[in-house]
Amino acid sequence: MKDLKILITAAGSPGSATNIRYLKSIEERKLILIGTDLNHDKIGKHWCDKFYTVPKGEDENFIPRLLEIIKKEKPDVLLPQSSSEVIPLSKNKDVLEDAGVKVLISSEKSVYKSENKAELYKFLEGGPVKIPKFRLVNTLADFLDAVKVLGYPNTPVCFKPPISKGTRGFRILRDDVSRKHALLNERPINRFISINEFKEIFENDTDFPELLVMQFVEGEEHTTDPLTRNGKTLLCPVKTRENERAGLAMKFVQTENQHLLESTEYIVEKLNLDWILNVQFIGEYLIELNPRISTQIFTPGVNIPYLAIKLILNEITEEDVRNYSEKVKIDCTSLRYFDQIYFS
Repeated sequence: MKDLKILITAAGSPGSATNIRYLKSIEERKLILIGTDLNHDKIGKHWCDKFYTVPKGEDENFIPRLLEIIKKEKPDVLLPQSSSEVIPLSKNKDVLEDAGVKVLISSEKSVYKSENKAELYKFLEGGPVKIPKFRLVNTLADFLDAVKVLGYPNTPVCFKPPISKGTRGFRILRDDVSRKHALLNERPINRFISINEFKEIFENDTDFPELLVMQFVEGEEHTTDPLTRNGKTLLCPVKTRENERAGLAMKFVQTENQHLLESTEYIVEKLNLDWILNVQFIGEYLIELNPRISTQIFTPGVNIPYLAIKLILNEITEEDVRNYSEKVKIDCTSLRYFDQIYFS
């Protein structure tokens, strides 16, 4: 088979090194990987064959810079890895593909509804997939009213910006957590905030941010990692999400969960999503949907990024992808760990 060039964005993202290594491990052909990231001191630089720095996704020079790289390197496929880039990539998908690269991204409409949690919840409200009770607020008065409606102070309430990356801006509002205990015993990444602390920050601030205020739900955390096409779920591993540290799960166990599979299939069809996704659940509640690749569990014979690459290049069919469901290894465990690389 002919060699392929793959352009990979956000080559320094948490799951990137593993994704890159497993693409490099493909035996049936050579994959030449071209990485990009915001600065040159990123781990992906040392795993990719070539590497370029690019501006942030929201920067007006992001797409022009990608087009420069595409013109020079002539990659076959572009694989996005960062939430901060998926909206501009989806908006400019036609421009990028006219330059000669296939882009593993859903439509602009689907990506926006996926990334904006308020729009996502509104769109799915009243359907078969459980979503937390929520309110979208733009003022301190609306915020205080929303948390009261959602049960505070008798129950915790959480909030975050509607569009955010990872756990940035996410906080749990509760007053029964000891600030002394948090100060002395917790790492300096504290998700809890009291109502008084919140008021102190915003009561004299004229620029109140738009916030999604949500019911706080607890339970087992799971993620589905579907490979989709035209709103159809072709392959959908399900895994637990455990041992969270600094917003990142450190342990995953591949499992079976028919209910979450059916929920994912409904969401994918409803939003007409494409390619590799990441859908997060707590209990039966949908928490968020990322229209991009996330941490994968790679098992013998199942390499979802490579299957997506072959599918977008019409080297395999949708039915071929469906047949890989039999190869998904249940109870396979993945542990994320910290490692180091040395260079001069």
